[in-house]
Amino acid sequence: MSETTFSTFCKQAQNYNMIPYVRTFFTDTLTPIEVFQTFQKEAVFLLESKDEASPWSRYSFIGLCPQFTITEKGGNYTFTDKKGKRLKENTSLPVLFEEAIDYLAPAPPEVDIPFRGGAVGVIPYDSVEDFEPDLKKREDVPKEDQVTLQLCETIIAMDHENRELTFIHYDKDAELSLSDRFDRASAGVNRLLDMLTAGGRTPGHLQPPLEKKTEADFTKVHSYYPKEKYEQDVERIKEYIEAGDIFQAVLSQRFEREVSVEAFDIYRALRMINPSPYLFYLKLGEKEVVGSSPERLIQVQDRHIEIHPIAGTRKRGESVEEDEELSRDLLQDEKERAEHYMLVDLARNDAGRVAEYGSVNTPVLLDIGKFSHVMHMISKVTGRLKEGITPIEALQASFPAGTVSGAPKFRAMEILKNLEPHRRGIYSGAVCYLGYDGSIDSCISIRTMIVENGKAKVQAGAGIVADSLPEKEYEETQNKAAALLKAIEAAEAVFPKKEENHHV
Repeated sequence: MSETTFSTFCKQAQNYNMIPYVRTFFTDTLTPIEVFQTFQKEAVFLLESKDEASPWSRYSFIGLCPQFTITEKGGNYTFTDKKGKRLKENTSLPVLFEEAIDYLAPAPPEVDIPFRGGAVGVIPYDSVEDFEPDLKKREDVPKEDQVTLQLCETIIAMDHENRELTFIHYDKDAELSLSDRFDRASAGVNRLLDMLTAGGRTPGHLQPPLEKKTEADFTKVHSYYPKEKYEQDVERIKEYIEAGDIFQAVLSQRFEREVSVEAFDIYRALRMINPSPYLFYLKLGEKEVVGSSPERLIQVQDRHIEIHPIAGTRKRGESVEEDEELSRDLLQDEKERAEHYMLVDLARNDAGRVAEYGSVNTPVLLDIGKFSHVMHMISKVTGRLKEGITPIEALQASFPAGTVSGAPKFRAMEILKNLEPHRRGIYSGAVCYLGYDGSIDSCISIRTMIVENGKAKVQAGAGIVADSLPEKEYEETQNKAAALLKAIEAAEAVFPKKEENHHV
């Protein structure tokens, strides 16, 4: 075990207001699900990566007791404390976040993990209207979702490679003496440890085996986009392409169905049925967000930016030989390659808006990334932030991803705004953390569902190009939504109904 000493605590208090108390343990028995359920009344997010075939699976993060929140309404961003008191307001998210950091003045924890505290939450797709003043706002339908970011008192980090569990508890009460603050922080972590080691892992929590091959039942699902209308709009997009307006647009539809189990139990099923590089469960008031995204939006670490365009898909093979054959087939598919190159160019353009001149590179081009169920063509675009550009401005420059909007991006978004019958909300926006230290990691909020008032909303899109077949594109949206709908089916077959469920 390693932990913050009183000497370190006092030293950091000389220059900072919010002081982290850190304690790390070895553990090879706890799971992220178990830890989250232990703190279910205080926990508001679980971020995981669960795909053994991918390189992004080392850490899980759990956030407890949100002390501050950043929200948006009408293009105005507000930083509030847990009592609802407004502390800062601004029309710029990057400026507000910097003002929040100045107000909190958090000391950097002495622990080597990628996320050591900060804001965690969602940036809906429609936020682009606030980020890009030249983009015409949609006036006919109000926003369904707003930027919501929570700053937690305690972060729990699980390092699956080193089998370590780290508590980072932030103390901000400057009115107490340093010894009292230190004792209180230590006592806070001790309380959490007592809860974690108090037992309770009983056979009563055992469930029947999860049926991973459950089929999505679309008879239980309502679509907001009639099939005939969707296919007509595919043809309209093809007309825009033929006229030279755009090269591609991603036309999406929303599905909705009632759910009888807890959203967290749906998440438990989803992480088994569709393990992905970015898995997340978020509590945002009455709204819960469940997702398994395969695609990073942008990462910022030490002012180094990284974007991973993904386009081109094949299923995984049943054997090594079939896997290799499918990989070759994907790499040789001219249509898939052309679409991928177009999205790489979009990513380079996004990076170029905020990166130092000459620093944008594509160190990986047309690599095959293999995940549990599928393989994708993946490239990597990198750069170094210009002086004076903040990490959040880099996120805004890449938002939304070209892979969920189209190319050229702004024109595609304008066309989609006039065709899709609803605002996208959280779908195709971002789930992210914004670290106190300037680090950012974010994924595109695809393969994502919103659970609220006993209903789950799932949205999925298809990339429309010149030779798209309308019926096939409609089927693609159903196929992409299927993993989430299967997770609901599987969860409802195994877990207790909501009113019966006492452990979540």
